[in-house]
Amino acid sequence: MGEHRGSPIERMLHRIEEHLEEWRQRDATLQAEADASRSRLWAEAAERERLLAEAVGAEESRRDSIEELTKQHRVVFVLHRTEVAETLEDFVREGDRLVSVVPRRGGESISEGLDGSWLVFESSD
Repeated sequence: MGEHRGSPIERMLHRIEEHLEEWRQRDATLQAEADASRSRLWAEAAERERLLAEAVGAEESRRDSIEELTKQHRVVFVLHRTEVAETLEDFVREGDRLVSVVPRRGGESISEGLDGSWLVFESSD
């Protein structure tokens, strides 16, 4: 008698066991693939976090260097409309001096890291 001979119940149980073994092998393969993917994703996330920290550090040091440069050279870059440049040039020509910087009403940023202020000048007259 061969091993697949026997009662119909024994043959059915044998087929179920074969299917279970195939399923276990597929499950083990999928689990190994999932573990490898998880490890890869964690490594990618760690690299993104490192790059983000590096970018934030570079941005902060750039901001610090801008602050140092403006203090050292006594100059500030101000965003303004085209016609304001002419007014500022008139103030300089007339010898007016900057006496105050007043933050824009509301105090909220125009965009990330960008604020607006009123420059108050005093006439030299």
